[in-house]
Amino acid sequence: MIRYGYMLLVLFTLLLLPACASKYKEQKASNPADKIKAPTSFEQLTFKSEGRTVFEDEGKFILIEGNKCVQHDSGEETATVLQWIELPSYVDSGTVVLNGWDLRFLHGDREVNSMLADITHSKVIKSEGSTFLVFEAQGKLNDQNRKDAYEFCVFYSGFGYRSVFFDATIEDDYNGVEVSTLQDKNQGAVATLENTGSKGTLKGNAAIAIIPRGFDFQFDDTFECEWRFLPCKWGDRVDYHLLQVAYSLSQSGAFPSLDGSSHWTVQTLFKDSSTRTYRIKARAAMIRGNGVKLRADFLALNSRTGKAGICRKNVDGIVRTQTFRIRDLPFDYAVPLLTGWDLSYECEQQRVQRAGIWLHDIHFDSNSSSLEYKVSSILRDKDGAPSFNAAQRITILGLNRTRASVQSNRAPVNIKIREH
Repeated sequence: MIRYGYMLLVLFTLLLLPACASKYKEQKASNPADKIKAPTSFEQLTFKSEGRTVFEDEGKFILIEGNKCVQHDSGEETATVLQWIELPSYVDSGTVVLNGWDLRFLHGDREVNSMLADITHSKVIKSEGSTFLVFEAQGKLNDQNRKDAYEFCVFYSGFGYRSVFFDATIEDDYNGVEVSTLQDKNQGAVATLENTGSKGTLKGNAAIAIIPRGFDFQFDDTFECEWRFLPCKWGDRVDYHLLQVAYSLSQSGAFPSLDGSSHWTVQTLFKDSSTRTYRIKARAAMIRGNGVKLRADFLALNSRTGKAGICRKNVDGIVRTQTFRIRDLPFDYAVPLLTGWDLSYECEQQRVQRAGIWLHDIHFDSNSSSLEYKVSSILRDKDGAPSFNAAQRITILGLNRTRASVQSNRAPVNIKIREH
């Protein structure tokens, strides 16, 4: 009972911390008043670890994966999951990765106003011999009326390590770094958000890897009349059919610029057959150091406009899963990151019943330095026709042990010198 009481105290402490935390390190949006609010409640509290251990090098490193779903009665409020994962006691540093999301209306399909999947807070907590990776995830799917029930599922990977074995420091882990903008339709369909870190953050041969944490897409309020009896007015919430939704996180390289700053970019698409004005927020954390390695992959986003030249209108509407294998990775440990995805209807714009993409079933073999994982995706309206197209890019975060640290932790060897 004392143990579970302590867990509950840890979780509520995490929930209350945002009120005392410093202001987010964020790039200002076009609307300065548009800010992330501190969470005040949650719908689901898990009192046992449901993460699956993917790989563990006992005493040094552990990689886990898992998912959690929560249903909400309406789109007026954000669905929130507060999750804790118990880690081995040797872990003193770690973080969580948003490696997928799945959103669906529970009753039929709808036009879409906004889509959200975001890990807003993360923290490793150690006390009295217990270690927890605690994080909060938020999701939302709604139309302009925000009255429809929906389900949000978050897919995550978490890793932890004993820092004495690694030259690797996790930065901006609790709140992440947020970038946001308003993409006007006259600027085109592809929004670009950039973040440049502080000068002198990285020194020497230290490398950096950007960790995806979330996105928030929302069509901007505008003037719209849709069979309404009340007078139409400017600033009404709007919703549209969906043709394409996409996200691509990239960084200029594993190594910093000459002034020691890091630079990363997020590009997005959120549209029907036309180009619409929409708001976008994205969140990321980072890990830096000489032990950090990166095998980056970039997804170029190309805006679709209306009906395809060849349209089969075949019925699909089921989850599509692909398996990927990578061999001979030059890393002691490898963590796959879902840094790019593109979902679009095969023929033309449709209403949405379900949309999502997630990375899962990770397997890492340290003996052969090989990595295997699966990526599943779905985009459908209520009848599943037409089918959908999906693309993704996976960046591999590599971590190498510091050899000097490994040697220093070995037991001393006693040599007896023979006397004459």
